[in-house]
Amino acid sequence: MPPVLVGMPEKVVNNSYALMPDLFPQTMQHEGKVAIYFEAAAVIVVLVLLGQVLELRARSRTGSAIKALLDLAPDGDNEVPLAQVKVGDWLRVVPGDKVPVDGVVLEGHSSVEVSMITGDPLPVDKTVGDAVTGGTVNGPGSFVMRAERVGSDTLRLRQVRL
Repeated sequence: MPPVLVGMPEKVVNNSYALMPDLFPQTMQHEGKVAIYFEAAAVIVVLVLLGQVLELRARSRTGSAIKALLDLAPDGDNEVPLAQVKVGDWLRVVPGDKVPVDGVVLEGHSSVEVSMITGDPLPVDKTVGDAVTGGTVNGPGSFVMRAERVGSDTLRLRQVRL
């Protein structure tokens, strides 16, 4: 329980008794009167209520700002058919997926299994700026890539044509 809830009723009761100075001994009286502090109690109540109003207002504004910020966020990733991928598109490759087209890693890092291209069974680490080849299999990490060559221009399809 907040201290204000405990202290305020006590102040009101004491000040109410102070309205009747004959109830107090002479030692507690000053020139026949007992000090009354209703205004102090009222100011405390007003300040507490003002604090609560300001807190609620700040919470409301913060909630509204967070909601507006969430509305600005993108809806997430969309799956796109391979035929619709164009040069310059950004693609997210998740663990276990095949790299859809040839491109360059823009964000993230992973190990990519390139045995179908090089014949080497060991995965190759790929980080920002590294080239990735369509048809290779992504390992445990996730990355965002920019499509550089799509369709029949990919390395894998050029190999098949030879």
